[in-house]
Amino acid sequence: MPSCTKLLLSAVFATLFASAAYSQDEYAVKFVCGTPPKTPVMVAPGFYVTAVNVHNPSASTVKFKNKVAVALPNEKGGPISKLIDASLDGDQALEIDCGDIFALIGGKVTFAKGFVVIQSPSELDVITVYTAAASATGTVATMALERAPVRKN
Repeated sequence: MPSCTKLLLSAVFATLFASAAYSQDEYAVKFVCGTPPKTPVMVAPGFYVTAVNVHNPSASTVKFKNKVAVALPNEKGGPISKLIDASLDGDQALEIDCGDIFALIGGKVTFAKGFVVIQSPSELDVITVYTAAASATGTVATMALERAPVRKN
């Protein structure tokens, strides 16, 4: 085999192994938080709460990052928060709720929709709980659970 072919194959394998070493799992989880304004109508009137539960199923500590990407109406891209570092020991869990989401968005926010994006070097259990009530002081009218699928990068 000519040396230039060996060199090319060596470079290809090095690139493949390097990308595998830095691959990470990503979860994009929909959120709806707060009381929507009367206009423009974005969702039904009420009070919406999202809680993203993250569990580390492994025995070792996992360090990961998360951010919020806000979805705006009228097909406009919204702001993206900075990445936040997080860590879970083996079998630990944490929650990212509307208070955390509003804090990442910043400003005086009373309603937001978009995605919580979690980036991890290993698989996590990511389950989201959605609840809605007729008003902020009302009882829960609906509740749903959704498991976020992993996307390999």
